[in-house]
Parts: sequence; C-alpha cells; structure tokens
Amino acid sequence: MKIIFVRHCETEWNKEERCQGVSDLELNSAGLAQAKKLRVFFKEKKIDYVFCSDLKRAKQTLNEINYDNRFNVNYSQDLREMNQGDFEGLSLTYLKEKYSNELRVWRENPEDFRLPNGETLGEVRDRSLKYIKSIVFGLPEDSTILVVTHNLVIASVLCTISSKELKFFTDFTTESGSISEASFFKGVLTLEIINFTDHLKVDDKIVRFSEG
Repeated sequence: MKIIFVRHCETEWNKEERCQGVSDLELNSAGLAQAKKLRVFFKEKKIDYVFCSDLKRAKQTLNEINYDNRFNVNYSQDLREMNQGDFEGLSLTYLKEKYSNELRVWRENPEDFRLPNGETLGEVRDRSLKYIKSIVFGLPEDSTILVVTHNLVIASVLCTISSKELKFFTDFTTESGSISEASFFKGVLTLEIINFTDHLKVDDKIVRFSEG
C-alpha cells in the first residue's frame, strides 16, 4: 500500500513566516499556482482513496488535484495542523525576540511541551497516526491513498515511522505543495520519499497548456 502525503500550498502567513496552526487561511496567488502544478502532476496518477484536513488551505489544494471530482474525499479534523494557541499569527522573528526560552524548550522536547493554549507535538502525532492507521487497516493491500494535510502533521508522522524522537522533527519538515510517500506492508509504515518538489519547478506555460 502506498500513502502519498501532500502538504497544502502556500498562504500569506507561510510567506510571512507566521505561525498558522488551526487559523483558517486561504491560499495566496503563489499557493494557487502551486496547486495547479499538483493538478498536472496527479492528473494521470492512480489514486484509490483520498483524505484531507478540513482547513481551507488543504481543501483548496485538494480542489485543484480533484478538479474533475473523480475522487470521493473524506475530510477530518484529525488531519488539521498543530494548534499553536497564542502563537498563531505571530512571526518567527517576533517569537525569537519575545519567546526565545519557550521556543528553545519546545525544540528540545516538542513531544511534551505545550504551546500556550495549544497542543503538544506528541498530541498531533498521536491523533494523526491513529487516524491514518484507522484508514489503512481494512483497505486492499494494493491501494494508493492520498492525504492532503499540514507540515507538522507530516513531520511528526514521518519522524515517528522513521524511529526518531520527535525532537528531530525538523529533519522531516516539508515545503508548501511538496509530496512525500510512505509504504504500508504487514502492519508497518515505512518512509519512501520526503519533500519531493520537482513538480513545482514546471514552467507555468506548460501548466496552462496542460489545462487546455
């Protein structure tokens, strides 16, 4: 079984390096262009089941991939980005200036450190993996599953299935619009591809031509 993870495309807060979390932003113009490139990439791909975060930026990304409504989509709050509480909307620069200690503790122990009024990364991992495992058990072994979700969901899952502690999650972060893959065989999830972005380098003229 193949599980394809797509990180949602760019929003203004991604561009401005602000904590986004569960704040429900839409894609910006660059993000919409990235989503069209994902549309081209997946146009001829075999996908059997599709699951998506219920936040707007993930839905908009998937809407381009599923432009012809050929997929039945399952939306879930369990695939939402990490709730970053009081940090949402704040820039990374501001956080480094005003909350340097909290950032340091979070990077050292993200599994257990709770952002003010937010989640721990351990909670994100647990809900995401529980949901993904509930998906894959019972599906045919030759299925290909598409999951459109968020950076810290993908990072925490890929970090865990690679047998790494969550303090190494930054080794598994991905770019907006990127593709990562895992295989599922005999009850074991294995990382196969991380942060594939070649499709985003396709010239916009080619994308417009492929759209007809």
